[in-house]
Amino acid sequence: MEDSVTFRILILFIITFFSNDWCDCLQNVTLLINPAAVQRGKNVSLLCLYDLDGAPLYSVKWYRGRYEFYRFSPSEVPPTKIFVFPGIKVDVSQSNASQVVLSDVTFNLAGNISCEVTTDAPGFSTAVAVKNLMVVDLPKNGPTIAVNKSKYDPGDKLIANCSSFPSKPSAVLSFYVNNDLVSYQDTKVLPGPDSLSWSFLPVNLTLLPSHFDDHHGVLSLRCTAVISSLYQNTTELRISHRKEPIPEKVTSQSMASFRICSPMLPFSTILLLKYRLTNL
Repeated sequence: MEDSVTFRILILFIITFFSNDWCDCLQNVTLLINPAAVQRGKNVSLLCLYDLDGAPLYSVKWYRGRYEFYRFSPSEVPPTKIFVFPGIKVDVSQSNASQVVLSDVTFNLAGNISCEVTTDAPGFSTAVAVKNLMVVDLPKNGPTIAVNKSKYDPGDKLIANCSSFPSKPSAVLSFYVNNDLVSYQDTKVLPGPDSLSWSFLPVNLTLLPSHFDDHHGVLSLRCTAVISSLYQNTTELRISHRKEPIPEKVTSQSMASFRICSPMLPFSTILLLKYRLTNL
């Protein structure tokens, strides 16, 4: 009986000892990327937050996909170690046990980034946080609009094209006539330089009288380029009537209703013009 009680006390002691001193204290491992979408050629900060709850830190390892590129081990000399990976440049002066700063970022960095935190003996617990990093190259200028005529009238065919400068990801384009959406579903993408892509949107539209009557004879063409929540830019082109307004028809038969100011015409010609105008 005494042996049974002693055994239970021993088991309780072991459980208490392990739960207090050898517990899995590592928790709340979180990865933050700033900015979440980094412009190619700029810097990005990777922040690994964790709560050791008093446990000693063994190492923090950083990975791009399956490949390790940075490690911090406080028990080693030096505590930092860098592994070569194409497109990754670690700024050692700003990197430590919880942060890594990468400079001159390239497209090779885009993908899953993870930080792996491990505590030292006696626990040796490990936790990993993963996040996706987007590397972008936004258009250098706003979209451009090209049209087939400089002026239009009702019934004319508007043949236009909106294009966005090369980017990655490619831009989605929308085309408006007088604030009315005309086209947005047919954005075309063509390969551009240096892994970038051109975006363009063809527009073919027969113009109606309402396109002019409601806007004082002026067409407003507008193209908007959007890349997710990262970029938006709009270009507007205003085009007027091709023809001058037609004057009201003259109905009076009086000679006094006509005035021809042209001193270059001989008097006999002026009389002939007056006669023809009077007899219209």
